[in-house]
Amino acid sequence: MRFVQQYAAQMFEKQRTPAVKFDDIPGQLPNESVPADIDLNEVAQHAVTKLNDPKASDMAEYAIWRDFLSFTGTFRTFFSKNLVLNTLQRLRKERNCHLFSLRDVAPRRTSSLDISWIDVDVAFNTNFDGLIAECRGIVSMTCEENGEWKIWMLRTWLENFQGYGHPDILDPANGIPEGLVNGHQNGGVNSVVNGHIGGGCVEYDVVIVGGGQAGLSTAGRMKALGLRYILLEQRPEIGDSWRSRYASLRWHTSKEYGNLPFGHTYLEEDDYMLPIERIAAGHKSWAEKYGLEFCTNSLVRSALYDDKAQIWIVQTTTGDRSLTFRAKNLVLTIGPGTQTPIAPEWATQEKIAASGFKGTIMHSVNYISSIPWAGKRGIVVGTANTGHDVAEDMANAGMDTTMIQRGATFIFPAEWLHAAEDVHYRRDTDIAEADRESFTYPNKVMREIINRATWSSIKNNPERFDALEKAGFKVERYGDIYTNLYVRFGGHYVDIGACARIVKGEIKVKGVPVKGLSENGLLLEDGSELPADLIVLCTGFDHNFRNDAKKIVGETVANVMDDFWSMDKEGEVRAHAKLAGHPALYYHGGDIRMARWFSRFIALKVQADALGLVSNDKGFGGDDSKLIRQHEIRNVSFTGPLKAFSHSSIESGSRDYSLKESCDNGIMRTGSFSSQLPDSSLREEHSTFPGT
Repeated sequence: MRFVQQYAAQMFEKQRTPAVKFDDIPGQLPNESVPADIDLNEVAQHAVTKLNDPKASDMAEYAIWRDFLSFTGTFRTFFSKNLVLNTLQRLRKERNCHLFSLRDVAPRRTSSLDISWIDVDVAFNTNFDGLIAECRGIVSMTCEENGEWKIWMLRTWLENFQGYGHPDILDPANGIPEGLVNGHQNGGVNSVVNGHIGGGCVEYDVVIVGGGQAGLSTAGRMKALGLRYILLEQRPEIGDSWRSRYASLRWHTSKEYGNLPFGHTYLEEDDYMLPIERIAAGHKSWAEKYGLEFCTNSLVRSALYDDKAQIWIVQTTTGDRSLTFRAKNLVLTIGPGTQTPIAPEWATQEKIAASGFKGTIMHSVNYISSIPWAGKRGIVVGTANTGHDVAEDMANAGMDTTMIQRGATFIFPAEWLHAAEDVHYRRDTDIAEADRESFTYPNKVMREIINRATWSSIKNNPERFDALEKAGFKVERYGDIYTNLYVRFGGHYVDIGACARIVKGEIKVKGVPVKGLSENGLLLEDGSELPADLIVLCTGFDHNFRNDAKKIVGETVANVMDDFWSMDKEGEVRAHAKLAGHPALYYHGGDIRMARWFSRFIALKVQADALGLVSNDKGFGGDDSKLIRQHEIRNVSFTGPLKAFSHSSIESGSRDYSLKESCDNGIMRTGSFSSQLPDSSLREEHSTFPGT
């Protein structure tokens, strides 16, 4: 049977979505700039007229369209005049989209250095098997050399299903009649409210595993739509995923960029870059403010999908009790591949022991503070965000600090990032509207916009980077932030101050490879020895989300799951916020803006399922990957000596998949049990721009 599992895994591997480099994804910016004396309202009328009766002559040759559920029922990006035109014409007919109309929002000029275009807001409805989808979009018009206006870019998204609430609107729990949210019955009997869990055999629309920013955002959206949900968090309190990080950590992004859904999460007087305690407190108070249904101290032991009943059976250990939850859908928000630390080959447990190293060596996942080593010698291996944060913490503790740089590092000045964020994310702006304006661009287009602006600033401000190189730091001067974020899972540094310490000599840099450990510190390839009392390995994680998910859903389901992160051929993040190769399983993770924006679409998909809209490749909620879905596996057979097998017949190692039929009837207050978290506790990492 083990051979059968391996054979099946190899077969599904061939069906997974391949990762594609950004340079191989179509998409480009316009070549022209909009004339200064144009009538913006006249351009808006041109835009809506062309959308309502699109022709090839209305489209730019390099036209591009990104859709969030409104037409495709999933996330798709289409490229080129002919493909955009043909797809738009076909889907308008299929979805009964008869009319685009102008919204009461002023058209505006948007620019990227020396090029510009006009953005026009539109509204429209589509129809999914009788369910009316209220939708919005932005059409970007360019003016060609001959003065003709063309549709360059179209961005469309589903707002809500008509008559069934809105994922962006949720009133605070105080003052709202119990069980009612926006006029919808929420939770029903035996629900979990404000951390209290009641017994009974409740069947949820969705179980959400992981109470970090992605899990909280998803839970809030589910409640806004009146869905039955439960959020399971293994730590004692909401916010503890941040409290478990190193003490000096603070967001590299702005606090307004970091809001959870439904408004402003933090106080006006809070720091611009929030420290972890304020982040954690904000998450906890937000969950309480909106009366989220959650169960803390709940370690998910397994999630078994009953293919016949089409129900997930989720088994948890909550304090000293075992609880079972039943749900139609499962959302994993356990951090995008941040559970398994990676150590260099010379830093295995065996080699550490053999070296006789007298100091302390640890991975950054276990690092809290340098204060116990104040005045001593510290080494940081790695020069991305965490490496710089730890090095600066060491320097602040008066340590003799050295960073080991293994390769050139892209440096992104924080003030440049903050200036860009402050355009949309401020105290006086609507966060939901800011997401629509700034986060609906096709990823390839946004990458080009950011690189143009960043590289221009780097070219015009060389002194900062020259000084780093003079101090011995290897700078990847013209780096690609989107590749760092969406392909490498990081590897860059948003400079919030450590670079100045390097230039001043307060943090030293060694660019020599490490040969191994000695009793006193590190042996380098050039024959030198670098003494240390503390070595912190800021060397990242194994970003295999399927391996992390396998600990919950088992090997059989993990084998049919798609790979998470990196770009697909259209420039969409693989398997993110869509069916993940299984008919009722979603991944969700990334930085706070991704958590906030995409959570609304997961909730809409779950709502569509609850309303009876079938998810499939041609309808709502399906994706167009060629993955073999779990319900199809029953038809797979092997020839030769192997017998035909069904999905339910494949063993999953030693995992106990027996179903617990009984339901507990007691009342439990979450957080009242003290249980030791395992070393492999689930972690959700916040990223600094956006997502590292």
